[in-house]
Amino acid sequence: MSIDNIVSKRNDRINYGIALLKMLMCFEVILIHFWVGPVTYTLIPFSKLVGLAVPTFMFLSFYFAEKSFLTIDDNKIKKRMWRIGYPQIGWALIYWSIYCILQIKNSSGITFYDLLWQILTGHSPKINPSMWFQTVLILLTIVYVLIFRLFKDRKGLILIFFITIFSLWFQYSGYNLMLFGSLRYELKFPLGRICEMFPYASIGFFTAHFDVFNRLKKYRLICVILFGVISIFLFKYNNIIPPSIGYGYSHHNNLLHVFFVVGFAFLLPFERFSIKEKKLLQHITRYTLGIYCMHRLIAFLLNLALAIIGLELNSFLFCVIICIIAFCTSFVMCKLSSKYLKPLVE
Repeated sequence: MSIDNIVSKRNDRINYGIALLKMLMCFEVILIHFWVGPVTYTLIPFSKLVGLAVPTFMFLSFYFAEKSFLTIDDNKIKKRMWRIGYPQIGWALIYWSIYCILQIKNSSGITFYDLLWQILTGHSPKINPSMWFQTVLILLTIVYVLIFRLFKDRKGLILIFFITIFSLWFQYSGYNLMLFGSLRYELKFPLGRICEMFPYASIGFFTAHFDVFNRLKKYRLICVILFGVISIFLFKYNNIIPPSIGYGYSHHNNLLHVFFVVGFAFLLPFERFSIKEKKLLQHITRYTLGIYCMHRLIAFLLNLALAIIGLELNSFLFCVIICIIAFCTSFVMCKLSSKYLKPLVE
C-alpha cells in the first residue's frame, strides 16, 4: 500500500518486527478479499487480524514519514510521492492491459474510462478497487505537506490534532456517510475513507513524533507482554469503541488496537538474530508492495487456470498460493528491471 520501505529512518536500520508485521498484514488483505468458509481453531488468529490490515499500513506509513513532514524535506517528500504515485498509475495500466488482452467482459465491458477512474481514485470495480488506499495515502500526504508548509512545528501539530478530532466527529455523527454515500462507486469509498484513515495516520505520526516505541525499549519485556495482553483483550472485547455506520474502518477497537499491535511488533527483539537470519527476514518481507498491488490480478488468473483444469481449492489455501505467486512474481520483476518494475513491487 503504498507500502513504504521497512527501514526505520529514526534508527537507520530495519525493524524486523515491523517488517514481519507488514508481511502478515499484506496476507490479511488477501484473506479479506478471498477467504470464505469456516474458520478452524488454528485459523482464528488470522480471522481476528483481517480488520487491522489497512489501519496498520496507514499507521506505519505516517510513522516512518514523520520527520519528512516536520522538516519539509523536499527530496524525501518527492521520493514519497513518487513511491506512492508510480504504483498507482503503473498497476492501473498493467491490470487494464491484461484484462483487455484477455477480452474480459461484463455487462458493459472494460473501457478507457475505467482506466481513468482507476488511475484517479484507485477504485474501479472492473479493474482493481483495492488501490483506493493508495489514493487516500496520496491525498493525506498532500494534506500533511500543506499543513507543515503553512503552519510550522507546534501550530501544525495542533492543527493535525484538531483535524483528527473533527474526522472522528464527522464519522460518528453520520455526516461522512451522508456526504459521500450517494456518489458513484469509484468515488464514494475513496472519499468517504479519508476521514476514516486520517486518525490512523495521525496516531502513527504522533507516535513517531514523541518517539513512544523507542522510549519504551527501556522496559521492553514488560511492554511486549503488556501490549500482547492488551491486544488479545481488544480482540475479545471488540466493541469498547462502539461501531459507526461508514466505509469499513470507523468501528470497533481499531484505533486503539493498531497502536498496541504495532508496538508489540516493534518491541520484539529481532535484532538479536544472527546475520543470516536477518538476511532471510529481509528477503521474505521485501515485496509487500508488490503482493498487495497484484493480489487481485493473481487471484483472477489463478481462478482461470483452476477452472481450466477443473480443480477447486480450500479458500485459505487459495490465499496462501496467491501470496506465494505474488512474491515470486515480484522477485522476477525486480530481476528483470530495477528502473521500471522494481518501484512497482518494493
